[in-house]
Amino acid sequence: MSLFRFKILTEAGKVETGLVDLPFDSCLAAIRYLEKSGGIALDVKALPELVGRGVRFFKLGLGSVSRLDMSEFLNNMAMLVGAGVPVLSALEEIQDDIKIPRLKTTIQFICTDIENGQTFSESVAKYEALFPFVVRHMLSIGEETGNLDGMLKKAAEHLMHIHEIVSGTKRAFMYPSFLLVVVTLAVIFWFWYVVPQLVALFLDLNIDLPLPTRILLAVSDWFQNWFLWFLAGIVSVIFALILLRKYSPRMRYALSYLALKTPILKGILVTSIVARATEYMGIMIGAGIGVLRSLELITNATENEVYKRRLLGVQASIKAGSTLSVSLRKYKALDPFAIRMISVGEMTGKLDEQTAYVAKIYRDKLNVFVQTLSKTLEPMIMIFLGGMFAAIIACLLLPVYDLISQIGA
Repeated sequence: MSLFRFKILTEAGKVETGLVDLPFDSCLAAIRYLEKSGGIALDVKALPELVGRGVRFFKLGLGSVSRLDMSEFLNNMAMLVGAGVPVLSALEEIQDDIKIPRLKTTIQFICTDIENGQTFSESVAKYEALFPFVVRHMLSIGEETGNLDGMLKKAAEHLMHIHEIVSGTKRAFMYPSFLLVVVTLAVIFWFWYVVPQLVALFLDLNIDLPLPTRILLAVSDWFQNWFLWFLAGIVSVIFALILLRKYSPRMRYALSYLALKTPILKGILVTSIVARATEYMGIMIGAGIGVLRSLELITNATENEVYKRRLLGVQASIKAGSTLSVSLRKYKALDPFAIRMISVGEMTGKLDEQTAYVAKIYRDKLNVFVQTLSKTLEPMIMIFLGGMFAAIIACLLLPVYDLISQIGA
């Protein structure tokens, strides 16, 4: 796949420009392909590989197609194809309502491929960046078996389930992160701005400050003199850890291991990993992909290095002759409950159904975890904030109390 910048004159007489990923390396092939979709190519240039990677990474000029958008597209295709509408007509019908430029352009190219004699799955296979391997394989099986509408619907449901898992994991991290930022900003505001002004007033009045107020003043002085350096140090450490995680396998493993040992974080990560792994396993085995190949894809999609190594051990164990459930139990690659359900699926010959059932259980478990976490953390944070501000106010009121006592005397 290469990234091309194009300028074409459409059949309606308008000049359109943009960026597009095409399965070609030469500009001549890209020009022919663009002109087959209608219009005249005025200027087509291939971007350098390094620039193309940067554009893809930051999605500059390409736009993003979320799992929800792709799921909606596949579900609409399933309904139209199931109603007897030909694939090409269904694509043209859906294309008119698509608002996402990247997806709309891709559908246009797919229509051109089908008009030139390719099948739907063959054309979709060219666009790996938009259509995951599982979806491409399911569409191929759907065409071969004559059950394209059924496979389109399953693919849409699969992407929706993955979206639920990913969004649930993000929500679990988002709320604590938001509360942490709010607490940090509140503490900085008080110690950086409010406390110094009040304490300076007391000093101008020549009031002898009690010990708690002097401690508060020392903390405020530290914020004034060292907090920016402290913040710069934290940012530097985080940046260094990100770089080390990217380029050092040992650091990736160490950070993954540490994450699995952190109390609250461990529950979120394990639930998310099991839900995602079983979801992929169920949909791929149901689509006719072998267990080993499914495990390879699941391993590549797993970001936690500890579980990735465990899954690699599972693959080696299966190659040595062990069953899936025995291998999973040996390397502790999934929760014991999930492994028991997979064992039942192996014995009954319904492995795809069992793994799909396990995935649903862990998706629900993740949603409950997120809701419980938000309800538990909120009062804890409020109590912490209330206690901290009560202590600060008490320290600031002590000199006032002493001053009033002196005046009264």
